[in-house]
Amino acid sequence: MSVVARKPGPPESAAGNAPHATATAARNFPLDTATLKHYLRQMVTLREFEHLGEREFKNGLIRGYYHSYAGQEAVGVGLVNALDLHRDYIVDHYRDHGHVLLSGVEPKLVYAELFGRRTGVSKGKGGSMHMYSPEHHFLGGDGIVGGGISIATGVGLALKQQKQDGICVCFFGDGALDTGTFHESMNLASLWQIPVVFICVNNMYSMGTSLERHSSLPRLVDRAQGYGVPTEQIDGQDVWATTAAAERIFRQVREQQRPYFIEALTYRYQGHGIHDKPLNYRSLEEETAWHARDPLKLLTDYLVQEKVLSHKQIEQLRTEVVASLEADVAEAKQAPEPDPEELLQDVTL
Repeated sequence: MSVVARKPGPPESAAGNAPHATATAARNFPLDTATLKHYLRQMVTLREFEHLGEREFKNGLIRGYYHSYAGQEAVGVGLVNALDLHRDYIVDHYRDHGHVLLSGVEPKLVYAELFGRRTGVSKGKGGSMHMYSPEHHFLGGDGIVGGGISIATGVGLALKQQKQDGICVCFFGDGALDTGTFHESMNLASLWQIPVVFICVNNMYSMGTSLERHSSLPRLVDRAQGYGVPTEQIDGQDVWATTAAAERIFRQVREQQRPYFIEALTYRYQGHGIHDKPLNYRSLEEETAWHARDPLKLLTDYLVQEKVLSHKQIEQLRTEVVASLEADVAEAKQAPEPDPEELLQDVTL
């Protein structure tokens, strides 16, 4: 049964890269206590997972790239929880740790993948950007900007042709709108009425290039509307707003068998990748403003204010989550690396 009673309006877009005002109206529809506590545990898990992952990268255990999800947790929690992953599918981009965890994959398997171990979710061959778990209907991260958009369109088309009632959602960043794949896929999805939800996770930067420097239209929903696809801009820092939008939009796509475009306004707290130094291209004042609307802060402030949980209970939850994740890290470290003869297995040449 849905715990969302009504839909909030989309947030007002702010000038530049400052966060938009808090959508206080979003608090007027209820998320029950059990759901709020569940969301909190998920969001803390995603945040602390990245903290430990970054630590192990700096310790030399993770090679290649590492794209942290920290700061964007309300996007994943609100949207993925609204899916039915017995029939729905996720196609992701390279910032995929949070979404694969929310799809139900155990953290120890994601850590093992990051560490290049055989027990990893992609058998140690994919690494940070290529998590993959078909049994969880998670059809992979993608190291190519916009690379998953056409795949998701194809998955949605297959669901429609097979007369299934599932939908496919595709996550990608704001920079992906500058690729030809995005426009080709939007056109076909609209033309053929494919049940796919294009989710632009707009964290205001395409690597180190700010939105206003790479997009002639700063409201990305305006770029998507040219294909006759319904669009909506949502507050990606507010888990009430992401939940309400997801339940309503996913139901509409499922019932009407047509695409939808969501622009979730959010902010990554780390650099584009772990070696990136974000203060080289964004200001401390901007970062401070977005931290004031940290999705975890918005949720914990509400829980304390409404006396659902105390600060002490929230800290205890965080301590439990970190201890569990530390155990997952330790177990993943002990897993074997793939044997040399496995090098060409599961690889298309």
